[in-house]
Amino acid sequence: MGEVLILDQVKADILQSIGFKYTKRNIDNKEVFVFIQTNELMKELNSKFEQGSFLFNPNVCL
Repeated sequence: MGEVLILDQVKADILQSIGFKYTKRNIDNKEVFVFIQTNELMKELNSKFEQGSFLFNPNVCL
């Protein structure tokens, strides 16, 4: 299990509106929306967003 990082708040809010939770993190002075990677989230990302609109972090940072 890892993290999915999204830079676009609109996309993060779309995912939140269908039940996915995120936290905000500041990386290099940019606000990033961080989701825990799940199979359900991956299905949504792959069906609704282009591949370059999200990043993976294989480790969960607490």
